[in-house]
Order: sequence, then C-alpha cells, then structure tokens
Amino acid sequence: MYSLFWPVISCFLITALMLQVLFPLAHRLGLLDIPKGRKQHQGKVPLIGGLAIFTGVSVGLLVADASLMQHWAYIGCALVIVLLGALDDALDLSVSVRLIFQCLVAIAMMWLLDLHLAHLGNLFGFGPVELGWFGPPLTIIAVIAAINAFNMTDGIDGLAGSLSLLTMLALAFFMLMWGQQDTALLAIMMMVALVPYLAANLQYFGLRKVFLGDAGSMLIGLTVIWLLLQGSQSAASSFRPVTALWIIAIPLLDMAVIMIRRIRKGQSPFKADREHLHHISLRLGLAPRHALMFIVGLAGTAASIGALAEYLLLPDIVILLMFLLVGAGYYYLLLHVWRIVSALRRRSQR
Repeated sequence: MYSLFWPVISCFLITALMLQVLFPLAHRLGLLDIPKGRKQHQGKVPLIGGLAIFTGVSVGLLVADASLMQHWAYIGCALVIVLLGALDDALDLSVSVRLIFQCLVAIAMMWLLDLHLAHLGNLFGFGPVELGWFGPPLTIIAVIAAINAFNMTDGIDGLAGSLSLLTMLALAFFMLMWGQQDTALLAIMMMVALVPYLAANLQYFGLRKVFLGDAGSMLIGLTVIWLLLQGSQSAASSFRPVTALWIIAIPLLDMAVIMIRRIRKGQSPFKADREHLHHISLRLGLAPRHALMFIVGLAGTAASIGALAEYLLLPDIVILLMFLLVGAGYYYLLLHVWRIVSALRRRSQR
C-alpha cells in the first residue's frame, strides 16, 4: 500500500498553483463568466476551477501509482470531459455536441475498464437483479445524468464544490471501510483538490474569485459516476446500488424535478432557467451563504440516511422505497413551493 503523503501534497499544491497560473490566462482564452441574463455575480470571473482540479487530481494519482490502468483510464476520460467543458465555457456548445461526447466517454469507460451497470442489487430478495444487455445503455444514461446533475448545481458560490466534497467524503468512507483503497484514492484526491478551489471560489484568505466552469462541474459529475460504478458494481463492492441514490440525492432529485417540470411545460429538459433548489432558496429570502449551508445540510442528511441504512443492512427494496418517498415529497414541495409559502404568509398575517 502506497503512502498518501506525497500524492496528497502534490495534488493540493498543483491545484493551488494552477489556480494562480491560469487566472491571467483566462482572459486570453475567453474562459470568463460574464454577468448577464441568469448570471448576477459581479465582474468577469475566470472559469478555471475545473482545469486546476483536473491537473491536481491527475498529478496526485500518478504520484501515488502511475502503473495502474484505472488511473490512466480515468485521466483520459476526464481529459475529454474537461476539454469539452472548457470549449463549452468559451464557445457555448450546443446540447447535442455535449451529449455526443458524454456518450463517447461512457462508452470508453465500459471499453477500457468494463465499468458499467451490471445489476441493481438484491431488490426483491431473490439475488441480484442482473441487467444483461440493458446494462450498457443504462450506463450511458447514468453517466449523462450524473454529469448534468452536478453541472446544474453550479449556481451559487461554493455549492457545486461543497456538494462534491460531501459526496467524495461519503464515497471515500465506504470504500476505505470495505478495503477498496485503490478506488478510494480518486475520491481522496478530488477532496484535496476541491479545498484550494473552494477557498478561491468563496474568497477566503483574500484569494481572487474563480468558478468551476462547465469543465469543472462536468468533471465532478464524471468522477462521481465513475466512483459509484466502481463502488457498487465491482466484485468487492463497498455499497449497494440503492445506497448510491442517497449519496447523490440532492443533485439527482433537483435535476429530475427540474426536467419533469420543463417537459410538462413543453420545453427542452436542458433549457436553462432559475427554478433549481438554490434559486428557490434565494428567492425565499435566504442569503447566498445561508442557502449554501441549507442545501449542503440537506445533502449531508441524505448521505447519512444512506450510510445508516447500509450499516443496518436494511433490505434493498426498503432503501429504494424510502428514497422514492423522499423524492415524491421533494417533487411536491418544489412544484408547489410558492403556493405553500403564500398560504403560510397569509396564515401568519391573521
């Protein structure tokens, strides 16, 4: 077993260094988030967080063990996603182009490491529900869903990074508990790289503000689904597939509710709007930092429920039904939030 000292130090320092090196280059490369429309921040903010995180994580993985195929496979797939995101940040690519490349990355994951959805766990008590030839197409859908779910969370300072940090912490915990040290390394490297990014994004220590950009949020989504598949589908799995739903509950449910709402309105499910949970939290009067703490608290609660259910070895079907019940409640609340708020305000004024 390799020591984590040098990989962690390398990952942290390279990420921090790249944030400084790329900052002045962002203007030349057109990697700037300019306030307009839905974007209400102040000034032009460099979209370099994802590039810095990718560089730091890649160096950390190679310092740990450059001989592992899974490290090179991840770096290759992540590079495609990061370049795709950077081009989208600079040129605003069409949805179809993004989906094509996300599909190609999903296919590469399956081809390089046989990383795919093979089963759904022991849902009915008669053994694992094998997917057979349904596995590969469902894997492609899962990869696209995870990438876009975390991409959609990147709406207020610190949110995407904090949710990702929490998710990586949960994944690393499960994997280390069940002996998947090599797999847990990626989650650990991502956590380490997120620390200097979040410090800059939230402007701690007087650092200049940067954003993840699509390169960063899509990289995080790819990393999450990569680890979920490795943690739940391998022979030495760390958690059950139904537990994975709780680990990414808030990004997943927020994306699902938003897409259902858009489809019901006859709109494209990928059409941008201001109806996400973080937008609603702000419109309800929460300050950005309070909205951040509120949403991260919800995500932490969901991950804790999943961890507790896994620890207690609750039946898979029970864990799934609990998630579906929470999902239905989440859908109802977000769909009727303004009606509920109006009723509460009228009651308080009586």
